[in-house]
Amino acid sequence: MKKALGWVMRAKREVATVTFDYDETILGPRDIAVRTDFTAVSPGTECANYLALDPDVLTPGKWCTYPWTPGYAGVGTVIGLGAAVSQYQVGDRVVGQLQHRSYQTVSVDGRVVPAHPEVALQHAAYTRLLGIAMTTLQWLRHDPLGVAGVWGLGTIGNFVAQFLHSAGYRVIGIDPVSARRDLVVRCGIREMLDPGGADFAGQIQQRTGGEGLDVAVDTTGRAATTVTIPALVRWRGQMILMTHWRSQPLIDASPLIRDVFCKGITLQGAHDSSPGGDPWTDAAALYRRKMRRIQHHLAAGQLRVGPMISHVVSPTQCKEVYEGLTLEPAKWWGVVVDWSQA
Repeated sequence: MKKALGWVMRAKREVATVTFDYDETILGPRDIAVRTDFTAVSPGTECANYLALDPDVLTPGKWCTYPWTPGYAGVGTVIGLGAAVSQYQVGDRVVGQLQHRSYQTVSVDGRVVPAHPEVALQHAAYTRLLGIAMTTLQWLRHDPLGVAGVWGLGTIGNFVAQFLHSAGYRVIGIDPVSARRDLVVRCGIREMLDPGGADFAGQIQQRTGGEGLDVAVDTTGRAATTVTIPALVRWRGQMILMTHWRSQPLIDASPLIRDVFCKGITLQGAHDSSPGGDPWTDAAALYRRKMRRIQHHLAAGQLRVGPMISHVVSPTQCKEVYEGLTLEPAKWWGVVVDWSQA
């Protein structure tokens, strides 16, 4: 039995570091016990739940109902093996779906894979978040001559831009916050636009030869932004939604529907639970394959995670983390939790 630490969201803007008992010997046949090394905070989903923007936090029985243990991206060390586990040994490191807690039990048939030995642990902690962003590529009709616009350059939008760039697309990053645009430039993407700048639509047309974007990716979750995007997509282009509209005022969506309909635009949702085009695919198996590929990209230096980390914190700083990410995004934009301090 071990004394462990974990984060718990109890109500709107109420989060605490709590202690609990963890027994690494109580495992299912396909489970492993993991001592967490680092976890990465997902600013979009975790902060939305911290601010109670998702109504499910107040609905009993939902995935994020208060009290909720946040976190779903990390790296840790195996300390215990279920009776039917043969692919890991005690001392191996795994990356994937890990919560913000110092010890946890996960299934080897879930969303964890071996950590690549050449990837820094703090960067490896981002593997699952990179996997969310990579979902964009799984739904694209690939065009090596394509021009892609990415709206919203937070953590997921930044990673989406990097994946599109590595896949051969000419990428235009779009965000009203100059610090976010600058961060994407540090990650290797050179073309940026401020959607509030002079003649934004004209700039898109100029950069695409008057045709419009081949691909538009919306990571903002802002309804007022989403409905304006199809107007900037070319005839028979593609628009991908990386998030949804949480608690927001009602908005007239007819401009979006009109342009999608009249221009023959493919509108695709790309939640990371979607396995891709084949509905019979084992989603968890595909996700493990994707995380192994991401580990390869990280080891090869094809993805840049370092600039995305603004803070490395101790487990006791949970309140400071969420307040910083929500109230001071120019200072706090990427957080890794060091559980060795637990």
